[in-house]
Formats: sequence, structure tokens, C-alpha cells
Amino acid sequence: MKVVFVVTIVFAVLLGTTNGQTCDFSTVIERIQKDQRSYITNVGTMDSWLASQSPDGSWNDISYGALSESVGTGKFGDHLIRLQNFAAAVSEPNHPRYNDNAYKNAVKKGLEFWYNSRTVDPNWWYNEIYFPQRLGEILILMRDFEGFIPRSSAEGINEQKILSLFKPQAIKDITSHSTGANAIDIARHYIYRGLLTENCALLEATRDRLEEILAVNIKSDGVYQDHGPQIQISSYGEVFCDGLLKLATYLSGTSASFDVNSGNFKKIISFIREIQISSIRGSSWDFSVMGREVSRSNALNANLNYLQYLIDFKIDSIHEPIYRDALERMKGTKPANYNVRKFMKHYWNSDYTQHARSGYLFSVRNTSTRTVEAESGNGENLMGNYFSYGANFISVDGNEYKNIMPYWDWSMIPGSTFPYTNIFPTRTNWGTNYGLTTFVGGVSDGMYGAAVVDLNEGTTKAKKSWFFFDDEIVCLGAGITDNGGLDVRTTINQSKLRKPSYYSEVGQSSETMQRNSISAYTNSNLHYIRNGNIGYYFPNQGNISYTMKSQTGRWRDINQNGSMTNISGDVFTLWVDHGPNPTNAAYSYVVVPGIDSKEKAQAYDLSAIEILENSTAIQAVFHKPLDIFEIIFYQAGTLTHGDLSITVDKPCALMLKNVTLVSVSDPAQTSSNISVIIKKNRLVYKKDISLPFNNGMKGSSVIVDLR
Repeated sequence: MKVVFVVTIVFAVLLGTTNGQTCDFSTVIERIQKDQRSYITNVGTMDSWLASQSPDGSWNDISYGALSESVGTGKFGDHLIRLQNFAAAVSEPNHPRYNDNAYKNAVKKGLEFWYNSRTVDPNWWYNEIYFPQRLGEILILMRDFEGFIPRSSAEGINEQKILSLFKPQAIKDITSHSTGANAIDIARHYIYRGLLTENCALLEATRDRLEEILAVNIKSDGVYQDHGPQIQISSYGEVFCDGLLKLATYLSGTSASFDVNSGNFKKIISFIREIQISSIRGSSWDFSVMGREVSRSNALNANLNYLQYLIDFKIDSIHEPIYRDALERMKGTKPANYNVRKFMKHYWNSDYTQHARSGYLFSVRNTSTRTVEAESGNGENLMGNYFSYGANFISVDGNEYKNIMPYWDWSMIPGSTFPYTNIFPTRTNWGTNYGLTTFVGGVSDGMYGAAVVDLNEGTTKAKKSWFFFDDEIVCLGAGITDNGGLDVRTTINQSKLRKPSYYSEVGQSSETMQRNSISAYTNSNLHYIRNGNIGYYFPNQGNISYTMKSQTGRWRDINQNGSMTNISGDVFTLWVDHGPNPTNAAYSYVVVPGIDSKEKAQAYDLSAIEILENSTAIQAVFHKPLDIFEIIFYQAGTLTHGDLSITVDKPCALMLKNVTLVSVSDPAQTSSNISVIIKKNRLVYKKDISLPFNNGMKGSSVIVDLR
């Protein structure tokens, strides 16, 4: 769980360590005060809190003592956040309640009641992270009134008593709940304790412990993982980066400064620059990197305010334009396509693929025996059972999925192939649900490539692959088999509806406009359908269905802490209907972002793409203008195209450019080498290609010129 305060900190000093520095406690305290005062709730709300506070410092609408699940801190009012707002307001010179005696006394009474109440939440996170952080910030804010809350005294409340509530306290226990975001959060109240007690050794020891573990959660593919081998690019990854950079700016210029030029610190910066920023389109996160946070209102809204820290403190200054551009896109002052990096990468430790062009972002989220699904926990992400198996984020402007989640049909996650159902069995919590297949991966040369999952989940089996080019993504499925009796669907997309939609059938030169309808449309002769600024083409037609209708749901349906208010929205859903109990069914479709007019839709040349094979043995696509072959070999074999043949001796993902330039990987991560033979006319190129086989690099791509 996280609590986010939107802040901007600008300090005059630069980060770094200089010989002879000491712990300048007052300067660091001033920095934290400035940070915490940047967010204060409105005066009317605070005045109502003041009026309703009991003489003993408590509130009647808040529970205290040994709390239960039904009355925990996250369910009802929050005592400490009220005190923190009072303390921030009363200590801010420009605030109308500055130095207000009633506010100051409310803080003091509230702290004394809290100390005596011995409140304990059933969720450890509140006891060991949230409560100590809020208490530390309250005390630091009130330091402007030295002695008002005594540092120590025989009677009444004092800082020493409040600090005794901080748990844990031993340096070794900073990592008692993981080496990732939780460790940073726990370390934060260690820093507060060190400042309030003027214990320089504690500040330095906390810094030292964090520097040891900074990069533990950054895997060899650069992705931050937390709660097991689980993608946490947003959610915990965001908490980790925000917390670390906060501490780095607080402590800069002191003997407890972080070494921002260390290898571990640079890995964090690289993660922010190369992966976090690339997981955002416009002002929206890719929903597939959200973890259980996807079930929270407004969770897809991206801000990454800590990019400003990197700019202000000249950290990674050579890449400062990247951070400025990203902030502009997230703020909406620049369009979603402004200076977007063009690349394609498969993250081999994380079963995740990103393909970005100026005009769009397309990602694939998968799960294997080596990784876990997007988790549930704390009653969140209750219907995410299909969320991590072939999920596709398809975004042009960044707004396609914002807050669609309460009225999403969670049985139809974009990109997934599964039985249609409204019953989602309860999953075990906290990153424990591993996939059941090893053949999950991708191949890339940095610009083009392919991704694959040999799906084996529940009653469903399927060979699914994605082939990435400049203007389009080709999506293939084969061997789709299910014996569960339910209708099986491959969902092409389910996003916010942009009215109206248009379609064109094979052989037609015109379009037909399609408006909202409660009923599903079905068409086995589609050439394309377009909605908003994305076109979907069907080279082999198929049993294609789509709806354009209003859907209704509640945040509470996917998150037990969410609102019970019904929310509705118009949704565009497009899928391939395989029917019940399919045997060896298949699909093929091409996603073409940027198709926002009839002229563009009809000008797109589908014949530039040639699907060479779509079977349980091989899935392969040839892009004629680019002269690129992208192939998934599910077994050793040969692909032939005219006078060209490509033979491999093991299953692999392979890309061929200019006849001899091969990029290859082993999605199963079990092979140390692959033999590749290319025959073109009478020329023969053969090479045994060694694959990375240490634990961190298995599954990554190797690029070899066979000449």
C-alpha cells in the first residue's frame, strides 16, 4: 500500500558527498518541512476536524486500540493524517492558520491520545511504515515551535515517547519486509528518528544499508520486481523510486549523502529513464505494469514528479531532456507523441514486451513458470485472473483505458484467449501465482522483434505470438483448445468507445458506420474495423464479433475498499469467437495504430504483410518492404519461403534481416546454443549460436551475422 503526496522540492545544493561534511540536522529538517507543507488540505475541512475533536484529542468517527479488519485505518478516518495537516498548516508562514494556538493544541492533544491509545492495525504496513512516517513528519513540522512538544519531559507527551512507538528500529530490520519499496519506506522513518535525536550515526547507517540493497530488485533486463518475480514498474517501483529520491534530496550535502554515481544508484536511474518512462503513454501508465494497484481509482494517472528531482539536482544531466519531455507529456502540455523514443524490447526476466513508435505504445504482458501474475492482496485486483496472460496495452493518446476498470469486462482482457465467464475463483495473495508454461519470451534487435506465449492455463491451451514492425503489429494464434464447455474468445481490444466506429468488408471500397447497440455484431467477411484512431485488419477473416455499448460496474467489484457507486461508460470490444470446446482453432489479425480516417484505413496496404505459417509448429510473418522475417519455432524445423529456407535444431524465437543477420533467443530458457542454417538459392549459411546461459541473461537475444 502507498500514500502519495504530490510534491516539488527545489534545493540550492547539489547531490553528492564531499569530504568533511557533517550531519546538518537543521538543514535536512527544513527540507523535509518544505516537502511536507507542499500538500495541505483545505481550511474548511481542517476547521471541521478541529471542531469535532474531543477534549482528550480523539475523534468519535475513528477507532483506536487493537483494530480489526472491519475498522482498520484504511476503512475509516485517519487520526494521524489530520494531525499532520494541522502541523503543516500551523507551521507554514503563508497559511491562514499559521501559528494558530487551537491547531497547535489539537496536534499536542492528538499526539498524547495516540500515544496512550496504543493503536495497532491488523495490517503490518500501517504499524511499521505508515504510523511511524506520519508521526515523524508531525514532530519535524512542529520543530518550528521548539519546546511546544518537548523533546523529553517527566509528564505529558514528548518526542521521546512518540519515537518509542517506531517499529522496527534495528538497522538489520530495514529489510524485514523485502529489499524493495517497503525497505525504502521503513528507512524513511529511521531517517526521521535520526534527525529528531540528532544521531548522525543512525543516518549514515541507514544510508549504508540502503546503498547495499538498492539494486537487488532491479533484474538483469532492467525491470524492477517486487513481491516475488513480479513486474512492479509502477506501483511498488514508483514508491521505491520516489522514496529513494526523496531521501537522497533530504540528505544531500551531508555526511549521510547517497553516492549518486555508484553502480547501484545508476541502475535505479536507468530503470526510471529506460523503463518507467517508456511504460507511460501521454499521462497514462500501461495498465499491465500496475500490479494490484490497477483496481484503484485514477491509478493509471502517471505523474512521476520525482523526475523533477533528477533535473533540479543534475543527476544524470546528460539525459535531462528525456526527463523534461516526459514531464511535459504527463502534464499534457505536450502531446503523447512528443519526442517519444522509438524502440522494441523484450524483457526476458519479466515476460514483458514493449514496442514503441512516435504514434503509439503496444505492450505484451505474460507469465511463465519463472514469473508470477499481477497479484491480488488487501482485497485488491479481485478479478485479475486473466490479466497477465497475453495482455495488450494498445495506446495512441494515452486515454484509452483510464478508469475503465470498474466497468471493464474482466473476462475480456485485451490480447487474451480464455473462456468467457463472470466467475473468477479467488486467487492466493501476494505474488504467489506462477504460470504453468516455460515457453514464454521474445526476440528483439532493439527496433523490431516478436513475443510469444505457449499458453497453458486452466482448461485453455494456445500458441500465441505477436510480430512488431513500424506501422503494425501482427497477432497470431494457433492450436486453441479448450474442453471447459464455455465460449472461448480471443479479445483483440476492450477500450473506451470513440463514437462512431466504421467497418469495411472484403471487396468493398466503402465504409459502413456502426453506432451503439446492446447486441453483438458478428461478421465473417471483415476487411477492417476502426474505432477512434486504431484500425484492426483481418487477413484471413474469421468469426469476428464486436460490441459498442454502455457498461456499468463498481470499483468495489474489483477492490473491496473501492466505491460502491455504479459507474458507466461506453466501451468498444472486439474479439474472435472460437465457440465452446474449440479444437485447434486459430486467429490472425493486424493492429494498425494511427488509422483515424477512411482515407488512412483504405490506404493501408495489408498485402505488405505475409503470414507464412500459423500452426502449432511454426508461426511466422514476412514484412516485405522491411525485408524482415519474424518466426516462432515451437519445435526444431524448417520454414521455407520461395528460394529461402530457415532451419533450426531447437525451439526458438528468431528474426532474419537481409538474409544473414539473425537475432535469436530461447523463450524456454533451457538451451545453451542453437544451430541455424539459412539457404538462399545455392548459398548456405550455417552457425552454432551460443546463447546467454547465466541466470540473469537466459532468454535474452543474440544478434549474429552468419556471413
